Amino acid sequence: MSENNSVLYELNSYVGWITLNVPERGNVVNNDNLPLIKQFIDESNSNPDCRVIVLQGRDGVFSRGMDFMNLIRNAKGGEIKNEFTDPYKEAVLAIRNSAKPVIGIIDGDVLAGGMGLALSCDIIISTDRSVFGLSEVLFGIIPAFVYPFLLERVSYKHARYMVLSSKRFNAEDALRMGLIDELVPQENLNKTVKDTIKRILYSSPDALALVKRYSDNLTDNKIADAVNFAQRQLTELLNVEANVSTIKAFTEGEKAPWAVSYKPKK
Repeated sequence: MSENNSVLYELNSYVGWITLNVPERGNVVNNDNLPLIKQFIDESNSNPDCRVIVLQGRDGVFSRGMDFMNLIRNAKGGEIKNEFTDPYKEAVLAIRNSAKPVIGIIDGDVLAGGMGLALSCDIIISTDRSVFGLSEVLFGIIPAFVYPFLLERVSYKHARYMVLSSKRFNAEDALRMGLIDELVPQENLNKTVKDTIKRILYSSPDALALVKRYSDNLTDNKIADAVNFAQRQLTELLNVEANVSTIKAFTEGEKAPWAVSYKPKK
């Protein structure tokens, strides 16, 4: 097990289990726990006793995205540089480019930046109580890092709809749009995960790794370039004072300055 309790790691019977372990704070991601996620992915890849990786949350929360308080603290120091989001970029790319299959288990909330962690997984299994959403436009920013992984899974139009509407949607909608691979009742989750792991462990590790490399080469996928562009775009948005002020206001229960009420004629 890991010493830092924000993210737990355990290798058990060829499976590396990575668990986001602060559900009471929404398993929000920051510059403390993101390096742990990358570290555990790297450890799993380098350990021949690990054949498959599982990424999950606890107690009805996968991840509710960016740690706003961490952002606000860093914004006080002046300009936010690309390096601020390096831990997130490195974590999602480590998951996405892992030589070993990564299963994302979604049982509960997966929102905003948490969607990037989930979508970078190879296989996503969700329970029927899970809730998905991309709300960044409400705060003057966009889900820049999430977008490249979103477009690997859903159509261009579905991706735009999710981002522009800022709606939360259920697991059935997620399955219909292609966001997740399997939808199961919560009580069947463990069995489904076990069955998936068993299939992977019966497969050739070399063939599984080749599938990932081959599919990227076949489609000329340049995910790293897309993520680097996303980082530059997000950094630009995080250096707009009004956006950081809006995020700060949200943490204090206030509305964004551009939020207006719609009152149609009767």
